[in-house]
Amino acid sequence: MHKKFEELKQSGALPTPSGVGLVILRRTQDENCSLEDLVQCIQVDPALSGRLLKLANSAAWQGAERATTIHQAATRLGTRAVRGLALSFTLVSSNRTGSCTHFDYDRYWSYSLACATAAQVLAGERGVVDPAEAFTCALLSRIGMLALATVHPEGYSKMLEAHGTSTSHELIATETHEFDINHWEVASAMMSDWGLPDILTGAVLSLGTAGRDLTNEDPLLVAMSILLRESSQVADTMMATMRDREWALGAEWVDLLSPTAGPVVDRERLRPVLEQAMPMWREWGTMFRIPTSATEPAATNEAQATSALRILQSIPNLHERDSRDELPPLTPAEIKVLAIDDDPRILRLLSHHLKQAGYQVRTAENGEEGLQIVLDESPQLVVTDWVMPELSGIELCRALRRMDAGRRTYVIILTARDDEQQVVDAFGAGADDFVTKPFNPRILLARVQAGQRMIELQRQVEADKKLRMRQVAEMGLITRKLRAAAQTDVLTDLPNRRYAITRLEQEWNNSQRTGKPLSVVMVDIDHFKRINDTYGHDVGDVVLKQTAAVLRARTRRGDIVCRLGGEEFLVINVNSDMESAVQCAERLRVAVEGNTITAEGFSERVTISLGCAVRSSVVADIDDLLKAADEAVYAAKAAGRNLTRESQRRLPETG
Repeated sequence: MHKKFEELKQSGALPTPSGVGLVILRRTQDENCSLEDLVQCIQVDPALSGRLLKLANSAAWQGAERATTIHQAATRLGTRAVRGLALSFTLVSSNRTGSCTHFDYDRYWSYSLACATAAQVLAGERGVVDPAEAFTCALLSRIGMLALATVHPEGYSKMLEAHGTSTSHELIATETHEFDINHWEVASAMMSDWGLPDILTGAVLSLGTAGRDLTNEDPLLVAMSILLRESSQVADTMMATMRDREWALGAEWVDLLSPTAGPVVDRERLRPVLEQAMPMWREWGTMFRIPTSATEPAATNEAQATSALRILQSIPNLHERDSRDELPPLTPAEIKVLAIDDDPRILRLLSHHLKQAGYQVRTAENGEEGLQIVLDESPQLVVTDWVMPELSGIELCRALRRMDAGRRTYVIILTARDDEQQVVDAFGAGADDFVTKPFNPRILLARVQAGQRMIELQRQVEADKKLRMRQVAEMGLITRKLRAAAQTDVLTDLPNRRYAITRLEQEWNNSQRTGKPLSVVMVDIDHFKRINDTYGHDVGDVVLKQTAAVLRARTRRGDIVCRLGGEEFLVINVNSDMESAVQCAERLRVAVEGNTITAEGFSERVTISLGCAVRSSVVADIDDLLKAADEAVYAAKAAGRNLTRESQRRLPETG
């Protein structure tokens, strides 16, 4: 069953790329988007440009001439890869922290980056999967965890706190119970929404499905799936070097990031991959300011948690608070002010007067240093000189207004110029206020206090927005659970008859429109009434559940297994003709026959009879299609059971 993700998106709080990433995402959704269009977008962001150049010149493309321009790098990587990489890099930059207290953001990104570098090396060695796409897929494969932590910060934090030492498999079960969706499904849905290829989204979805049969999947999808699982094992070893760090949470947290199951891999075979990936991981970590070594300084999750708790505590009973309630006024001690001036004497004066007024004060001696502090610490208010070398106050202001964090910052410009045009230029660049030099301390503090009032209003707006987003997210969760309950068989956890009919109608219409084949396989458990009569309905329920589990595990990713009722199941085979349907049926028949079912007083194998039917010109509608499959099941039972039979009402060609 396809899990719906629209309800979570309605909250407006999902992890998203920053400005440049969103522009690239929108442009590449246009079929006429060219490589030149992408290059123009990328060149606006120096950090993104540097990262693409670095990847284009990495070990995966050894022997190629060194790329020295964005155009050369983009040409080497290809439009699709550039799109995915730009999306990935801007997502990392935009989602380094959050308010989910027990979600370890540093560890999450560090592990994701370790997987990405290992996947890139593995792809470069094997030559089956594009290294840039492998990097993107591995980096974003766990984005569903970040999404759930972002949209449901309190609920997900409580879940992590209660299940912090669980396995990945237990985490998925808990997520499904709490949110009716797990993080692998969320990641696959998000990546699909962003337009990433089905090969990538399918490979990510397979990471959360232990024992899934990939035999009949696209070979590229299988290769990517194996590569992601092996890169996770390399990442586990890389993260083990971090155990000496004083993390806020235990090292067991890494176990939650691993796939539910993977192939048994000879770690010695992966050692060369580890040796190549480790230095790349640390180099990328430095670039993103993500910790990748035990001694590297970084904001701990404890500090993030303290900050998040302080914010939450300042909004009492947020869950129940009416959006019209006003928050208590901020005190100067809660306001972080960044003072920037290249004149040490003026900078000391600024710092002195602001500290005397009770504000938290950080200082910077030039615009570039100030910009970095804004990115790292997000001060609410900036007081900056106009004229400075390298990056002037006006240029700094323009740079801030191009970033999400900077747009929320109140900016006061200090200038010795007070003519009309200079004032217009300052406000045109995005300044909120200005003070002439030499400044009067009382005037300066009055302007800062005016900024504080604007910050309080902004905080009120953000709190109200957060409340509305939470309400929308919670209503979305309730809606999704109700929809799932209405469409899910309680006993087997498979889609029920209601879902099967609705989905079959959709696929029938798609097949008519596109001309692609559509087939179904009807499944009936042999002698099920005898099992119920002899061993009781409790044993019968176990037989149904375990048979359903085998059917689910042995179908292709695109096939839909449903329980119609009683001992009857239906498999909807999208884009499959009769030959494919029979192959699917035989695969299921052999798997069920080979599975021993154990219950109290019962340890036997059961068999199934199967009937296949395909949409054709002699099949009127979905009811007729199901009737044709049912007739084939009766033919299989009449011939001795534990058999597959085809409907005899088909023509050679589909209509």
